[in-house]
Amino acid sequence: MLLSFERRNASQTKPDQNSFEGHNCENNVDDCPGHKCMNGGICVDGVNTYNCQCPPEWTGQYCAEDVNECLMQPNACHNGGTCFNTIGGHTCVCVNGWTGDDCSENIDDCAIAVCFNGATCHDRVASFFCECPVGKTGLLCHLEDACVSNPCNEGAVCDTNPLNGRAICTCPAGFVGGACNQDMDECSIGANPCEHFGKCVNTEGSFQCQCGRGYAGPRCEIDINECLSTPCQNDATCLDRIGEFTCICMPGIGT
Repeated sequence: MLLSFERRNASQTKPDQNSFEGHNCENNVDDCPGHKCMNGGICVDGVNTYNCQCPPEWTGQYCAEDVNECLMQPNACHNGGTCFNTIGGHTCVCVNGWTGDDCSENIDDCAIAVCFNGATCHDRVASFFCECPVGKTGLLCHLEDACVSNPCNEGAVCDTNPLNGRAICTCPAGFVGGACNQDMDECSIGANPCEHFGKCVNTEGSFQCQCGRGYAGPRCEIDINECLSTPCQNDATCLDRIGEFTCICMPGIGT
């Protein structure tokens, strides 16, 4: 954003100086000869006076005062650049990745980047990214992609280490090992996963719970309500217990 030109009176009317001349006083006397406008200021003649029209970097009556662009234009430097005022202008010190007079130009890091094996370079701010072709990996696509040979067990997710190209297998639940081909024995790790003293039986990739009397569910977490089948007769009240029930009979009815 350019600052508007300023005009300041550079002299005062002199009583003994004629402002006009000519037979009929039709011509305004040019007061600009010998003017005091500085720093590229343009003299604009007035009536028995003149004004100095200053360039954007200067202000004041005679364009002798430096404009602080860093205060007048808070966004003089873009993208985090720091503004430093100078005599007759300003300077922007850009952060890494940006350049230009106002730090508005992103430096093309791909201009000096090296992506191998026909990879495509994508410029970022102060960095770049190599898009590798199939079978290649690494920060510069300079390594063989170990995941091409499917080294991970079925169900695992294969990723490659960008530094050395080695395969990294992320195992599904129930499997461990570098290739996720080893069954995890959930029954021997930590506390018994089965509740209410259920017996844990390891299976491939998982486990099963063999529940004791009165319990059900994947982890034996459900107390079976034996009263749901209404086993008590003659309006007796059924009390659910663990693995059994009790009937409270109406008066006059035997157990």
